[in-house]
Amino acid sequence: MDRRDAQKPRRFKHVFLDAEGTLYVPKGKRLLWEFWANPSPEAAVEFFELDKGVAETLKRLRDQVDTLCLVSRNSWPILSAILQKYGIEKSFDAIILNGDKGKKIERYLMKHGLSKDESVMVGDMPALDIFPVLKAGIDAVLVDRWYNRMVRAERIKGLSDLPAWLRIADIADDMGRNKVRIASLDEFEPQGGRDRAPSCVAATKSLIALPGA
Repeated sequence: MDRRDAQKPRRFKHVFLDAEGTLYVPKGKRLLWEFWANPSPEAAVEFFELDKGVAETLKRLRDQVDTLCLVSRNSWPILSAILQKYGIEKSFDAIILNGDKGKKIERYLMKHGLSKDESVMVGDMPALDIFPVLKAGIDAVLVDRWYNRMVRAERIKGLSDLPAWLRIADIADDMGRNKVRIASLDEFEPQGGRDRAPSCVAATKSLIALPGA
């Protein structure tokens, strides 16, 4: 991580990612039931592919956050086969399997002395990835898919949008800490003080955000 970036305040330092539907998706718009009707590690590597930009995004996240974990309800043989095929098995600090994801993440954070307030879960299934995590007091972001669009939640189009979303969260959090007030450029006196022409005064009516309150 760049030293200047490390000094910037960060809203989320610990990121937890779902696997299926978030990191990897069925090839060619195939339906999941086709795979789960007869699942195996061999079939998984043929059926699934990484979503667009995932490999590059994982590298960016490694430099952007302190903790990056995979949280999945998939079986380890299937999950491991996919991670190894695409060379991303070493991208994570931990791989957490099975059970309530909210409780699993909560236990991981407690074990390592990490803060819930600095953590976020990213996944595609509201019932598995979002609601249990929110219930545990941890923020969550939904990856936009056709099957979850009836659910109201914070969304990103895909994992490749996550680094930018995290940056925006940093900015919003920083503004909240420093407070902002809306002011007019009329508050600033240019050289010449009150001798400004009326046209100049009129031009200062656009609003800007000023730090402090």
